[in-house]
Amino acid sequence: MPLPLARTSYESDSSGGHRGLILLIVAIGLGLRVYQLSLPGHLFGITEYDDGVYFGAALRLIGGFVPYKDYVLVQPPGIAVILSPIALLAKAIGTANGLAVARVFTVAVAGANVALVGLLVRSRGKIAITVACGVMAVYPDGIAASQTVLLEPYLNFFCLLALWFCFRSFRFRNSRYAIFFGGIFFGIAGSVKAWAIIPVVVVVILAFVESRVSGIGTPLTLIAGIGAGFAAFTLPFIVLAPREFFHQVVAVQLSRVPGQRVGIETRLSDITGAGPFVWLFGHPGLVVAALSFTLVLLFVVALMRVIRRGAALSVFTLLTTVIVFFALMWPSDFYYHYAAFEAPFLALTLAVAFSNFADGRRVEFPDARESAAFRAAAALMSLLVVLQVAYESAVPAAPLPKKMASLVIPKGACVVSDQVSLLIASNRFYSTRVDCPRWLDPFGTALALSGGRTVDGGAAQTAAVVSYWLSALHRAQYLWLTPQNARRVPWTAATRSYFNGHFTSVSSSSSEVGTIYQRSAQ
Repeated sequence: MPLPLARTSYESDSSGGHRGLILLIVAIGLGLRVYQLSLPGHLFGITEYDDGVYFGAALRLIGGFVPYKDYVLVQPPGIAVILSPIALLAKAIGTANGLAVARVFTVAVAGANVALVGLLVRSRGKIAITVACGVMAVYPDGIAASQTVLLEPYLNFFCLLALWFCFRSFRFRNSRYAIFFGGIFFGIAGSVKAWAIIPVVVVVILAFVESRVSGIGTPLTLIAGIGAGFAAFTLPFIVLAPREFFHQVVAVQLSRVPGQRVGIETRLSDITGAGPFVWLFGHPGLVVAALSFTLVLLFVVALMRVIRRGAALSVFTLLTTVIVFFALMWPSDFYYHYAAFEAPFLALTLAVAFSNFADGRRVEFPDARESAAFRAAAALMSLLVVLQVAYESAVPAAPLPKKMASLVIPKGACVVSDQVSLLIASNRFYSTRVDCPRWLDPFGTALALSGGRTVDGGAAQTAAVVSYWLSALHRAQYLWLTPQNARRVPWTAATRSYFNGHFTSVSSSSSEVGTIYQRSAQ
């Protein structure tokens, strides 16, 4: 399939246009995310488990503790490096305020993703811009994934930034420097989450195809950039703990023992963005089926345009959309924020479907027809924004653990918890005791020590996991257990006996933030 590099006059003329439209939709996307963050408790409270792991890794890193070597981290280290300046700031303003800053920063990154999608499709007209940016702005799980420190907004940002460097007007840029920098950002994306391998493989294959057609040798330049970007964020950690890095980031993920499988309807509901519609209309099965059919139909429209003569970015978009979809459907595990990784590729695919192009050339619609189509797209987006605001307004308040912790846990105490975000949001993350456990992720630690099993999936019977928890309990002054602790703590006869004999409740039990226990006087 030809992927021409030649530029036509309309591409250079249109490439600088529509900035106002892009900025308007970026503002809408930011507004939806800021509104979500303004809901009671969502800026300073507990909304996730994973954010404690990722921001906690940055806090540990600036304190001199290295992931993989000093504690388990089953994701690449990119997020810890990226957030380390905010973690350094948190040393002065407190970890609770630092986490709030990181959440605001994540919202800003998500807004940048809306802008990058618009920049990638702006040569294809304002309808394509409205559709692509609109999808990124209102995609429900994309908004939910930016509520706190999760990997997907950062993964999407570096992938989209890489695409912006690699492509112009949907074709590979005729610049080795641009391609190299595009590769660097793809490499950084891989240092954030291994899922970046999907767009990386697709773009490298297309670069080889392009090189055979045009004779321009960009593939090796691209690969060199990918390697440089990945190495810049991971090489120090690999050098310090090569075996542990490979085991925790690669081997554990590949050897994970399947647990209870998340159903296909749940996955499709998240991927299609059905949540607000189900909330409004009910009938989840019917809504999911209708949205799935609509998206498949639009994908076929985009595919037909690409088959006729697709530019490189169009081909990349469709291939990546399909591969990411099946990647999300394959494993047993699935969480709502996973779907956010599909958002940019889905947005670009819909832009291809609604593009003012066919067969690689501009289609000049009558002004009245194009204007009507744009108004229809804008009206639909406006309705989706109103629906999303109503949907977000129904989100419950997030619990604030800081008050409870301040009443019973002195600063500098050694606190062990099955959810470290509780400690971060309470300014009880740092301990003055040198023998206090420096771990972050009980869930991931169980995976690493048991060959890929979760505590409720068999790791509780693994001697290494039990020994790890017993060691932590021996050194803890306080133990903070959430209502989900049975999924993370191996409650064997040995751990339960030690817990019952050495800890006493010092807080009221909460269905939201759990119970705090203090070591009994000996």
